[in-house]
Amino acid sequence: MKFFIVYISPAGTTRHVARVIGDELSAHGRQPEMFDLGDRKRIAEMNDLQTALAQDACLFIGSPVYACHAVPAVISFIATLGTGSGCCSVPFVTWGAVTSGLALSKMAVLLEAKGYPVAAAAKVVAEHSLLWGAQHPLGQGRPDADDDRRIRAMVQKIVAAADAGAAQFLPAAALHYQPEGLQQTMAGLSLAVAKAMLPQITVAGELCTRCGACVAACPADAIKLAPLPEFASSCIACYNCLRACPEHALRADFSQMEAGLIKRAADFGEQKETVIYLS
Repeated sequence: MKFFIVYISPAGTTRHVARVIGDELSAHGRQPEMFDLGDRKRIAEMNDLQTALAQDACLFIGSPVYACHAVPAVISFIATLGTGSGCCSVPFVTWGAVTSGLALSKMAVLLEAKGYPVAAAAKVVAEHSLLWGAQHPLGQGRPDADDDRRIRAMVQKIVAAADAGAAQFLPAAALHYQPEGLQQTMAGLSLAVAKAMLPQITVAGELCTRCGACVAACPADAIKLAPLPEFASSCIACYNCLRACPEHALRADFSQMEAGLIKRAADFGEQKETVIYLS
């Protein structure tokens, strides 16, 4: 069986989990192929990847949770998969200690429908990506060594099952773990709705040097210089561009963000722990 790790990671925590998975697979003599959906240099390899995934493949696929859902690039990637034969999948998400939403369950349903039944799944607590300037951000220091240990243990069990030819699968319904009363609320959220409520980015034209750092940092290919930065509707509100700008020419007011996210986390009431789901 061939192993593939596909992910997108604007803040780096999903990439961290992907690398832990990759390192553990390598430790067991596998040579996983890793593919970052935010790396535009590798998009040309997409067709070859889709072909390689079609038969006898285990697909680890990861996303951060944005507005209770996986990011569009991950959902689009799953939608473009051909029908798998002898394949399985391991969806994983990173979430910033507010809620993991419906991301895992939706990914599992889509993967199962494509012929990639779920061998395992994981939701991994991570430092909230919008609180990088906070003194004590939600999920501070996560993923940590214990999170990594749990991920490695999951990979070990998947490899052992593959070696034994005794693969068992997790029904997608097993990942419908959110309280029924919240599921409808979460289903009604979307990235577009969230973007309208999140701090808006402004450009200080007198500071912008048109260096292109923001364009290079955008995982959604949503920024162009014309001549100042302009943002397309494909923007996923990761704010990587703000962090990358050397002149601080891109700005947004996050002064109310921490309090709002703490309240939202309390409203959702999800235990702030990494959870591994195995068949």
